[in-house]
Amino acid sequence: MRTSRILAPAATAAALVALLAGCSATNGDHSAPSATASASASASKSKVMADSDVRVPDKKVDGKCIDGAAIIDQSGADVTLEGACQKVTVSGNDSVVHLGDVDELIVESAISRITVGTAGTITLSGNANDVLYSGDAPSKVDDRGAQNVVVKDGK
Repeated sequence: MRTSRILAPAATAAALVALLAGCSATNGDHSAPSATASASASASKSKVMADSDVRVPDKKVDGKCIDGAAIIDQSGADVTLEGACQKVTVSGNDSVVHLGDVDELIVESAISRITVGTAGTITLSGNANDVLYSGDAPSKVDDRGAQNVVVKDGK
């Protein structure tokens, strides 16, 4: 009698696990997105948002490069950093950022549009950012986030 009381719940639990193992988090019609450095940083795999679809915030801010470094931490702002700066970190979310030439660009933000002249290296750890460069292609792009796009500005 005692064995059947233990086996019945155990058998029920095992059946539920087997049933649920067949389920997936995505609908059979769609594949789950995958983020890889080469896929998310490539223009052929992802599209940059059209300029007309970018929401430009009303709040305007000027950035400052002090001793070769700048931190752009304003969220929901249109930020302009005039001139060249060795190292720029963008951590404000949902912003539009205009930069000159940068040796090292670090993007920790989410849902931002960043335009830069020439960037030596670009490291992205945030998600859903567009980085458009107008000068030479970066020597290295390290995309640790998801849904980021790094492309040559078509203007």
